[in-house]
Amino acid sequence: MSLNMSRRSVLRAAGAGAAVLAAGPALAACDNGGGPVSVSNEGTKQAAWPAHVPAKVHYDLPALPENGAPAVLDYPSLPLPSSVRSKPGDGSTVSCMALSYGAAAKLDSSNRLVRAVGDAMGVTLKPRFVIDTGTSYTTALATMMAGGDQPDILMIPATGAPSISEFIRSKCADLSEYLSGDAIKEYPNLAALPTRGWQLMGRIGGGIYGVPTYRYNAPQVGLFADRDKLEKAGIWGRGVGIQEFTDAMAKLSVNGRYGIGSSSAAAFGWTYHAGAAGAPNWWGESGGSFRFTADTPEFEQAVENMHRFHTRRIYNPDALTLGAGDAQPKFLNGTWLTWSNGTGAAAQIFSQVRGFTPDLAFPYGDRPNTPGGDSVFGFTVIKKSSPARIKMLLRILDFFAAPFGTKEFELTRYGVEGVHFTRDKGGAPAHATRLGQTENSTNLPFQYFNMAPQPLFFPGLADLTKRLYTSQKALLPICVPDASAAYRFSSATFSAKWAGVSPALNSAVMDAVSGKTKVSDWKGTVARIKRQNGIDRMAEEFAEAKSATR
Repeated sequence: MSLNMSRRSVLRAAGAGAAVLAAGPALAACDNGGGPVSVSNEGTKQAAWPAHVPAKVHYDLPALPENGAPAVLDYPSLPLPSSVRSKPGDGSTVSCMALSYGAAAKLDSSNRLVRAVGDAMGVTLKPRFVIDTGTSYTTALATMMAGGDQPDILMIPATGAPSISEFIRSKCADLSEYLSGDAIKEYPNLAALPTRGWQLMGRIGGGIYGVPTYRYNAPQVGLFADRDKLEKAGIWGRGVGIQEFTDAMAKLSVNGRYGIGSSSAAAFGWTYHAGAAGAPNWWGESGGSFRFTADTPEFEQAVENMHRFHTRRIYNPDALTLGAGDAQPKFLNGTWLTWSNGTGAAAQIFSQVRGFTPDLAFPYGDRPNTPGGDSVFGFTVIKKSSPARIKMLLRILDFFAAPFGTKEFELTRYGVEGVHFTRDKGGAPAHATRLGQTENSTNLPFQYFNMAPQPLFFPGLADLTKRLYTSQKALLPICVPDASAAYRFSSATFSAKWAGVSPALNSAVMDAVSGKTKVSDWKGTVARIKRQNGIDRMAEEFAEAKSATR
């Protein structure tokens, strides 16, 4: 799912979007000569995609068809190899900014992990991690754009932000000459990123302005489920119809237990249920024309299905008010039999389950799909600077992109042995120390500056790894990508207005499902969302970009 609307990537930016709209165009609408900045690829000389030189990594379970992730059951033998020839840095200070889904951590010289990563790179690293609250990263981008306090390295989420494409074109380095074609071979870990990742990131004004954080094809949003109870109720696996699913879930929703759980942030888990009804993953495309998912009969059917779940009390009654942080315990303690959530969190959550078998359910319905497809979580841009500094910063990104099983990967993801983790009997960094419980890849997510595509690997959890690999194999054939993925950042309308779409759609779904508005009024609701957010113009610009891309 290219727009990554799971809990790990939704930027619900209604208020923040307004702030950026106020600040962004004045900052980013003109180039250095005072003229308007174009982000369109139409009529431009387009930079060649970087060459692809795969990294040599051993997998215990091979990559699946359709770009599905491989899996690792046993950690590589020690000592781990290095993926960089020498320290990439020049002794200078490097500032960088990305979002975080963890807790705040001290980022001064007392932080052992930041210091260790900086020392390994040969720079003084000054990271800033903005904790995601739905609007916080978009607000931080707005403040940065307005104040001119641009870091050397900046992570841009796949959802973008108002006017961000114009900002990138005017304030960030065009990396085409350093990365196009064989030029990227100066940075072997970046060269190992699949061509598909660069294509999904797309060009801006014909140029390559960033480095993508590419992810294997996978269901991005799944239905976490108590497999034992759903199997007993006869609704596990393929071919479960909507009526059969609804009736069984209603029977299971008794005595304070609910068939489907949701928090207010998830808006009744519509991203999953829309796919179950066959709706596109945000944008569908046919014959070069793009269509917004909410403006389809399948999405309207999904809203009707969810409304039926609500009226039959299959959803928890506090779904409109429950905080996102209170959702996980409801699934873990069996109050919720299913829960729509980002699949990236599956292993961490499933490993805590006691008393039932957790798994990813196959969607109900006649022609279901699941939001997925290979995607970019985001991409990283570099501040305009001298060629020498740009090359140094690209070497830093090359370090961050170290493949699984290397010294650099282990350092940025797990920290320093004996300081942040200890190893299990298989050599894997499986046990966090007390310091590692705060200085870790959740609170200090260096992987968001760049990361190689990751295999399924969960230290000490080989059986769970196999189960998720099997679930992925079953779901991959119905994973549907977002058709707009490669064209969003060459759309001025997307850059200016997309941040308001998710909040508006979430609100509309919650109103219709809960009965505040009528499902029969859905077409009018969608028409308003489209009109207020420039959806039709986005569709036109995506079509233009697709036509111009080669």
